Amino acid sequence: MTATQIPIVKSIDEIDDVMARERLEELVKEPHVLGVMIWGSRATGFGTPTTDWDALIYVTEEYYDNLELKDTIWLEFDESVEPKKLVIDFSPVSDAWFRQQIDSPLDMDHFPYAEGVVIHDPSGKLEEWRQKLARYPEEEHLDRLKNKYVTLLGALYYADINNQRGFTYDSKLNAFRTVVAAANLWFSIQKQWTPPLKWWTPHVKSMGMSDETYKLFCNALDDPKIEVLLELFKKLKQELLDQGFEFPNDTMSTFLETIHVKGRPAQIRHTYI
Repeated sequence: MTATQIPIVKSIDEIDDVMARERLEELVKEPHVLGVMIWGSRATGFGTPTTDWDALIYVTEEYYDNLELKDTIWLEFDESVEPKKLVIDFSPVSDAWFRQQIDSPLDMDHFPYAEGVVIHDPSGKLEEWRQKLARYPEEEHLDRLKNKYVTLLGALYYADINNQRGFTYDSKLNAFRTVVAAANLWFSIQKQWTPPLKWWTPHVKSMGMSDETYKLFCNALDDPKIEVLLELFKKLKQELLDQGFEFPNDTMSTFLETIHVKGRPAQIRHTYI
């Protein structure tokens, strides 16, 4: 554990926050509670000692179906401090929730399970769901690369065109969209779901991003000019070519494959980042 990390708990007993620990101890005694998974910064170790506790509370289908909409998120605050501090951010989930997410092509529906930590699971079913949702779909790797590559190329194109037309803010928006698209592509090259990017630097460093690539990303964030973004694009394109992928040299066919009706359902939604 580095100076920038917090401990990753493996059980309810290891939770040092009294409010969070006691709430979970109460919950796991309830007959409708089947399991608990910690996720977010408490599962990655990238938060601070005062960060809140995010957890999925795995409940029975019957209990979940009877919840009012307002009761599908449980927030609790420490009001002994000023301003009051969020301590608990729990979400009840059921098998229906997991079935919906496992069919989704979106990274944001899968990444929480890649680093989530199951801390209560008497039946073992929650860990089964976590593993299924965390699994990167290697059989779809090429399709995912093509989609994210085209998204990056499109964002860069519009950043350049808007700049030439004098649409300053449109160009800036697409410039930063280019950087985000590049981050999505980089994680996909590693065969990993893209995290929400809240903790981008710790994630990429833990996954071994090279100093050269990291510097190109930082340069693009510091000074998102077209020539700087182009250097980042060229680096990622070369990584794809070095891995034996030929599609970056046939941009039009690649683009059409990502939107064709025979392609993966909802893949085009990846472009709206």
